[in-house]
Amino acid sequence: MTARDTWALTREMFLSEEEVESIRESIRSRLNSAEPAAWCSVKTDELIFEVLTFSGIRNSEFCHLRVRDVPPAIKQPVLQVAETPRQDRPVAIPHSLDALIRDYVRKVRPQLLHESISIKDLDQPLALNDRGRPFDRTTLYRRVVKILSTAGFETRASVQLLRHTYGYLAYKRTWGNLLFVQQQLGHAHPMVTAVYAEFVQFSPRELANLVAGESGKTQRK
Repeated sequence: MTARDTWALTREMFLSEEEVESIRESIRSRLNSAEPAAWCSVKTDELIFEVLTFSGIRNSEFCHLRVRDVPPAIKQPVLQVAETPRQDRPVAIPHSLDALIRDYVRKVRPQLLHESISIKDLDQPLALNDRGRPFDRTTLYRRVVKILSTAGFETRASVQLLRHTYGYLAYKRTWGNLLFVQQQLGHAHPMVTAVYAEFVQFSPRELANLVAGESGKTQRK
């Protein structure tokens, strides 16, 4: 297998904008009908889906997030992702995700946290499962598969599906800002990030106008 094969991306490997909204609607519906005992579990599902889809972080990076790595502690709409023991990667997040994380930390997480652990301990994991335990790569993968399967996407369900979805959406909605997407995803080389360009089309005429400083919005398909 060549390096190019390794970076190959197919349409089935990411969600469309409509599919993302379909899954969000599935989670909202579950929240609206959830019994009190199940509410925290569904809110955790919401956190998992939103963080993975709108930050693009990896399975292991999500599992390693601590309370000190997220907006309530950082005081900014950023996730501080641990890449290596010597280097962290700041990942910018939208205001809606910032608000959701703050809400989870304030209202949901305390109900899942074991009574022996202080709510003020910032070194504790951000996300907790229904038993109050942190997620590892296997349990997170299974949880994501369950979330997506419940929404009707069982044949494509994986954590990588959501990471690729972020890459696609980030490239499309920033008008092809390759450097931004590369930095957000933590890719070592822009050639890896460039795989998303194949699935986003811009109007050459509109882009030509933008280069000249003329009016007109790029039409994206």
